[in-house]
Amino acid sequence: MIRRYEASDLAQVIEIFLQNTPQYFAVEEQTDLEQFLQANGDNYWVIEQEGVIAGCGGIVFSEEEQVGRIAWDFFSPNFQGKGLGRRLTEFRLAEIRKKNTVQRIIVRTSQLANSFYAKFGFEIEHIEKDYWAPGLHLYDMQMPA
Repeated sequence: MIRRYEASDLAQVIEIFLQNTPQYFAVEEQTDLEQFLQANGDNYWVIEQEGVIAGCGGIVFSEEEQVGRIAWDFFSPNFQGKGLGRRLTEFRLAEIRKKNTVQRIIVRTSQLANSFYAKFGFEIEHIEKDYWAPGLHLYDMQMPA
Protein backbone atom coordinates (compact mmCIF):
# COMPACT_ATOMS: atom_id res chain seq x y z
CA MET A 1 0.00 0.00 0.00
CA ILE A 2 1.29 3.45 -0.95
CA ARG A 3 0.27 6.24 1.40
CA ARG A 4 1.31 9.78 2.19
CA TYR A 5 4.16 10.21 4.67
CA GLU A 6 3.21 11.24 8.21
CA ALA A 7 5.49 12.84 10.81
CA SER A 8 5.09 9.71 12.94
CA ASP A 9 6.90 7.76 10.16
CA LEU A 10 10.14 9.70 10.67
CA ALA A 11 11.91 7.14 12.88
CA GLN A 12 11.17 4.27 10.47
CA VAL A 13 12.21 6.33 7.44
CA ILE A 14 15.52 7.29 9.09
CA GLU A 15 16.10 3.66 10.07
CA ILE A 16 15.66 2.59 6.42
CA PHE A 17 17.91 5.45 5.29
CA LEU A 18 20.63 4.26 7.68
CA GLN A 19 20.27 0.71 6.31
CA ASN A 20 21.30 2.20 2.95
CA THR A 21 24.39 4.05 4.21
CA PRO A 22 27.15 4.19 3.25
CA GLN A 23 26.43 2.02 0.20
CA TYR A 24 23.86 4.33 -1.44
CA PHE A 25 23.99 7.51 0.66
CA ALA A 26 26.60 9.39 2.64
CA VAL A 27 25.84 9.37 6.37
CA GLU A 28 26.05 13.17 6.33
CA GLU A 29 22.96 13.30 4.12
CA GLN A 30 20.67 12.36 7.02
CA THR A 31 20.31 16.02 8.03
CA ASP A 32 19.39 16.92 4.43
CA LEU A 33 16.77 14.18 4.41
CA GLU A 34 15.25 15.37 7.70
CA GLN A 35 15.08 18.95 6.38
CA PHE A 36 13.52 17.71 3.14
CA LEU A 37 10.83 15.81 5.04
CA GLN A 38 10.05 18.82 7.19
CA ALA A 39 9.66 21.06 4.13
CA ASN A 40 8.17 18.57 1.64
CA GLY A 41 6.27 15.99 3.68
CA ASP A 42 3.13 16.67 1.65
CA ASN A 43 4.89 15.28 -1.43
CA TYR A 44 6.49 12.25 0.20
CA TRP A 45 5.08 8.73 0.30
CA VAL A 46 5.79 5.46 2.01
CA ILE A 47 5.02 2.01 0.71
CA GLU A 48 3.97 -0.54 3.29
CA GLN A 49 4.42 -4.26 2.97
CA GLU A 50 3.60 -6.85 5.59
CA GLY A 51 2.53 -4.07 7.98
CA VAL A 52 5.84 -2.17 7.94
CA ILE A 53 7.32 0.60 5.84
CA ALA A 54 9.32 -1.09 3.10
CA GLY A 55 10.48 2.07 1.36
CA CYS A 56 9.72 5.67 0.60
CA GLY A 57 10.19 8.46 -1.90
CA GLY A 58 9.10 11.95 -2.78
CA ILE A 59 8.71 14.53 -5.47
CA VAL A 60 9.54 18.21 -5.72
CA PHE A 61 8.09 20.75 -8.13
CA SER A 62 9.76 23.82 -9.60
CA GLU A 63 6.99 25.81 -11.25
CA GLU A 64 9.31 28.45 -12.72
CA GLU A 65 11.44 25.74 -14.38
CA GLN A 66 8.41 23.57 -15.26
CA VAL A 67 10.14 20.61 -13.63
CA GLY A 68 9.07 17.74 -11.43
CA ARG A 69 11.82 15.90 -9.59
CA ILE A 70 11.91 12.38 -8.15
CA ALA A 71 13.62 12.67 -4.74
CA TRP A 72 14.85 10.73 -1.74
CA ASP A 73 13.73 7.22 -2.58
CA PHE A 74 15.15 4.20 -0.83
CA PHE A 75 14.05 0.80 0.43
CA SER A 76 14.88 -1.51 3.27
CA PRO A 77 17.29 -4.18 2.00
CA ASN A 78 14.68 -6.76 3.11
CA PHE A 79 12.28 -5.44 0.44
CA GLN A 80 14.65 -4.62 -2.42
CA GLY A 81 14.23 -6.54 -5.66
CA LYS A 82 10.50 -7.21 -5.18
CA GLY A 83 9.11 -4.65 -7.64
CA LEU A 84 8.14 -2.16 -4.94
CA GLY A 85 10.58 0.47 -6.22
CA ARG A 86 8.99 0.24 -9.65
CA ARG A 87 5.50 0.65 -8.14
CA LEU A 88 6.51 3.69 -6.09
CA THR A 89 8.33 5.28 -9.03
CA GLU A 90 5.37 4.74 -11.38
CA PHE A 91 3.09 6.25 -8.72
CA ARG A 92 5.28 9.35 -8.37
CA LEU A 93 5.64 9.79 -12.12
CA ALA A 94 1.83 9.75 -12.37
CA GLU A 95 1.62 12.34 -9.58
CA ILE A 96 4.10 14.59 -11.38
CA ARG A 97 2.21 14.27 -14.67
CA LYS A 98 -1.00 15.49 -13.02
CA LYS A 99 0.53 18.99 -13.07
CA ASN A 100 -0.01 20.33 -16.57
CA THR A 101 2.81 22.85 -16.14
CA VAL A 102 5.53 20.20 -15.81
CA GLN A 103 7.53 19.78 -19.01
CA ARG A 104 10.48 17.73 -17.70
CA ILE A 105 11.01 15.17 -14.98
CA ILE A 106 14.45 14.91 -13.41
CA VAL A 107 16.21 12.67 -10.95
CA ARG A 108 19.59 13.08 -9.29
CA THR A 109 21.01 9.68 -8.52
CA SER A 110 24.26 7.73 -8.50
CA GLN A 111 25.93 5.11 -10.65
CA LEU A 112 24.31 2.52 -8.38
CA ALA A 113 20.74 3.40 -9.44
CA ASN A 114 20.96 5.14 -12.82
CA SER A 115 20.14 1.95 -14.74
CA PHE A 116 16.92 1.59 -12.69
CA TYR A 117 15.75 5.04 -13.82
CA ALA A 118 16.85 4.41 -17.40
CA LYS A 119 14.16 1.69 -17.55
CA PHE A 120 11.55 4.46 -17.17
CA GLY A 121 13.03 6.54 -19.98
CA PHE A 122 15.36 8.82 -18.01
CA GLU A 123 18.51 9.77 -19.89
CA ILE A 124 21.84 10.88 -18.43
CA GLU A 125 22.48 14.60 -18.83
CA HIS A 126 25.53 15.06 -16.61
CA ILE A 127 27.87 12.99 -14.43
CA GLU A 128 30.00 14.42 -11.63
CA LYS A 129 32.47 12.08 -9.95
CA ASP A 130 32.58 11.83 -6.14
CA TYR A 131 29.67 14.29 -5.77
CA TRP A 132 27.73 12.59 -2.97
CA ALA A 133 30.81 11.07 -1.30
CA PRO A 134 34.06 9.47 -2.45
CA GLY A 135 33.03 6.77 -4.90
CA LEU A 136 29.39 7.99 -5.15
CA HIS A 137 28.98 9.91 -8.39
CA LEU A 138 26.12 12.25 -9.30
CA TYR A 139 24.06 11.20 -12.31
CA ASP A 140 21.71 13.98 -13.42
CA MET A 141 18.99 12.36 -15.50
CA GLN A 142 15.85 13.67 -17.17
CA MET A 143 12.94 12.75 -19.37
CA PRO A 144 10.02 14.60 -20.94
CA ALA A 145 6.86 14.72 -18.87
